[in-house]
Amino acid sequence: MPEIRLRPILFAILAAGCATTALAESQPAGNTLNVGYTIAFWDIPFGQTSYEGKFAADGYDAKSHFETSGIVSLFWNSKIDATANGAIHAHEIAPVLYDSYSQDHSSKMQRVKVSFANDDPTTFADPPYNTTKYPVSEEQKKGALDPMSAITQILTGIKADEKNPCGSGAQIFDGRRRYDVSFSYLKDEPVKLANGVWSGTAHLCQAHYNQIAGYKQKIVKEGKALPAMYIDFADVPAPGAPDGHFVVAVKMWSALSWGTVSVTLTELRVNK
Repeated sequence: MPEIRLRPILFAILAAGCATTALAESQPAGNTLNVGYTIAFWDIPFGQTSYEGKFAADGYDAKSHFETSGIVSLFWNSKIDATANGAIHAHEIAPVLYDSYSQDHSSKMQRVKVSFANDDPTTFADPPYNTTKYPVSEEQKKGALDPMSAITQILTGIKADEKNPCGSGAQIFDGRRRYDVSFSYLKDEPVKLANGVWSGTAHLCQAHYNQIAGYKQKIVKEGKALPAMYIDFADVPAPGAPDGHFVVAVKMWSALSWGTVSVTLTELRVNK
């Protein structure tokens, strides 16, 4: 399960795997959402990820944690912590700052911070890395969101409508890469998690990952299509949320040539 193949797939399905909501300017402050997920390969858990979002009338403040575990950690040991904040408007997300720390199997720490002043993303990296070999142009960065803010936009419902309740996705710049994550609504279906965390009707959607520019990570051989990725979204009642509910990804999966990677909801808490 090479890391170079797995990370882009995980983000594509985890981009929607953390839950959030859109708060109109008239909404009260103090809404908090916590979700946790187990990541598995061939039904064998190998990692966990969690997300906490705090939302006020004029913005959001979010943080997430990802960590491998079990036998997978013997050959792919990874930790990622990230935070982001910004504003939520009626029809768009406006990020201010994204800050992430990642640690790989060699215990090397990498910090990447992206600031979004005047819709002009500026990257700070420690240690610095070469951005000239796989450049991202200023034009390509315009309008793009950081990964955490992309999660917020995808699940705010800002880009969703009756025809596509999953939304149209997001354009993303993480400091090294510029890529798109989009969704196609397939159908509604009943879902019951074996762990008892959630059961009910979910929106089944297909996720699509398209790299535009920047540092390249090969998922499959050149010229071959990416594996299909699917997500079940659920509406979770929440009195302080727009339309009275949050939108939560309860299960995500992708069938690869070497097995199926799945992400399953293990924790769900809504506070106000």
